[in-house]
Amino acid sequence: MRAETNDVLKQVADLVPDPKEIVPNETFEPYGCGEDLTFGTSRGSFYTGQWEVYVDDSFDIPSFIDRFPDAVGDVWRAHDLGVPVNFAQIYMVRDSPRMSLGISERTINGRKAIDLLAISRCGTLSEDQRP
Repeated sequence: MRAETNDVLKQVADLVPDPKEIVPNETFEPYGCGEDLTFGTSRGSFYTGQWEVYVDDSFDIPSFIDRFPDAVGDVWRAHDLGVPVNFAQIYMVRDSPRMSLGISERTINGRKAIDLLAISRCGTLSEDQRP
């Protein structure tokens, strides 16, 4: 799940023109799909990946986010979370393989950035992948 999620984050980060600095957050570990926090009952785990893409001060993040659905075509669809915010953001869902993706405008330590947050589907290891 980690590789699948990181591949999506890379694809989105690649759409951001240079100059940019990509900083993956490597602190997330997979969560069990049956944990109380997720209200799930499935076996396996899902992975949350977060990357920060720092951009030039002149980069128009709201326009990038507005154009994102057209850039990815029918693979992803926008989903309204129903929570009003005062910054540019979009929440996308992909059906196959299942994944969600949040793209948000941020200022981090005084730097202009795009926050990417992807959550994988639940997955399990096959018998030959288990330690």
